[in-house]
Amino acid sequence: MSKNKNPDMWSPEQERVNRINKLLDRLDRIPLLLDEVHEKLFNPKGYNRNEYACLVDERNNLLHEQERVERELREVYRMKID
Repeated sequence: MSKNKNPDMWSPEQERVNRINKLLDRLDRIPLLLDEVHEKLFNPKGYNRNEYACLVDERNNLLHEQERVERELREVYRMKID
């Protein structure tokens, strides 16, 4: 984890807050990214097999990342995630 440039300003509490903020920001963005992927997947214009497989992989990766972020927030930071 990176520390602030000024060592006097760094604290474990601030590092914790920064990590929580980063996780919450990412958790907010994942549904938007999933919507974009779903739009592409269900678009009537055709994709070849490789393009479609890449989109499915991207969707699966986002779903796994969402699960991982939610688990970290619940287990490490004891936050309730609806």
